[in-house]
Amino acid sequence: MEKKILIIDDDESISWVISKALEPIGCDIQSRTTIKSGLKVVDKYNLILLDLMLPDGNGIDALKEIRVFNPDALVIMVTAQGRMSVAIEAMKEGAYDYLEKPFDIDELKIVVEKAFSELSMRQELMMLRQAKEDASPYEMIARSKGMLKIFKEIGRVAPKDVTVLISGESGTGKELVARAIHNNSRRKVGPFVAINSASIPKDLIEAELFGWEKGAFTGAVDRGEGRISAAEGGTLFLDEISELDINLQAKLLRFMQDREYTRIGSSKVIKANVRIIGATNRDLKESISSGQFREDLYYRFNVIELKVPPLRNRKDDILPLAKHFLKAAVRDFELGLKEFSRDAEKFLSNYEWPGNVRELENMVKRAAILSKNSRLERRDLAAGDYSACSIRDFLENKLSSLMQKISRLESSDLYSTVISEVEKALVSIVLKETGGNQLKAAKILGINRNTLAKMIRLYKIV
Repeated sequence: MEKKILIIDDDESISWVISKALEPIGCDIQSRTTIKSGLKVVDKYNLILLDLMLPDGNGIDALKEIRVFNPDALVIMVTAQGRMSVAIEAMKEGAYDYLEKPFDIDELKIVVEKAFSELSMRQELMMLRQAKEDASPYEMIARSKGMLKIFKEIGRVAPKDVTVLISGESGTGKELVARAIHNNSRRKVGPFVAINSASIPKDLIEAELFGWEKGAFTGAVDRGEGRISAAEGGTLFLDEISELDINLQAKLLRFMQDREYTRIGSSKVIKANVRIIGATNRDLKESISSGQFREDLYYRFNVIELKVPPLRNRKDDILPLAKHFLKAAVRDFELGLKEFSRDAEKFLSNYEWPGNVRELENMVKRAAILSKNSRLERRDLAAGDYSACSIRDFLENKLSSLMQKISRLESSDLYSTVISEVEKALVSIVLKETGGNQLKAAKILGINRNTLAKMIRLYKIV
């Protein structure tokens, strides 16, 4: 990677010494004497040497601005004021390191090389993560106005390190939205850790979240770090927060206020550097009214709320999503070329999708695996849900699956055999539904009552 360094120091002799020391090791160095002039070009450099005292301001304040204009750059503070409080404040505000004037040239080289090594590792990690993302199922596919609005909102909130609440029905893709926020934030090089509050028993979720010390409870044979620790430097996604126990909500509130926590069985306070994103499929205001969710915690989460629309309100997204899932299924399960028929596409577009995107993905995946044909039909998609297909689709699906067994029957009168069996089953079902009322059953079947009576005698239906 290019070793581009910006020096912001009003002492030109210091800049000259640094340049002469670092240019031989391949560094491209420029200098500025004021904060204002430095901030104009700060986005072009990956390492900045920043003086603490400058003619137009304080280096700590300049550091905060640099973190906004170029959050990926590393900043080394350089100062003649070797006070411990200054060093602590600089590191607290995100400085990579701290050098005291007059500094040793060899020490400077070591710190700079270490910084570029860190930048190189970050770049490599980003490339690996990008490659993983490209091959992962985390892509968001959308054309609808509702989802394009969500994309714009993601772009606005991602760079700002604020808490976000994502609301929407189950299966709408709330975790994908959370991942998109993380992947477009300054924390993208850090981990994304998800925890589903509804999937973990209430008596275990506190330990899972905060961690525990050895011997803190029965079965704690070793220390557990917890999900907050695992998310250090990155994003912690708390899914289904409405399911959190009310007592745990109080502890979570304290953590969100102070970004401090203690493991179960410990008194040591741990400082956490994580971004919190929450999600819910419930109306939290109703949960507050019923006493199931703390109002103060709601306002901690609800700094910014993104509402993900259900799939039934995103008709333009259905076919692009379905084709994406089909392509993924073909690739993952090595199925060979498959596509949707026009009738299948019509079915997909008109279906209400109570299970949202998750239901669509599962339906397409199941149809792709089970269908032997290259063209997926409506009946392939509706297999197992016959309320979503026609009587013809239902019968064709059933008969196709049983055809091999039927064709092996000794009787060659296949037509009469199938018709009589379907007729017998149909009459039996309708009579059962009407409680044996033959008049009502005949009306539903659309036949004469006397004809129904003959069928009952013929098929010996009790």
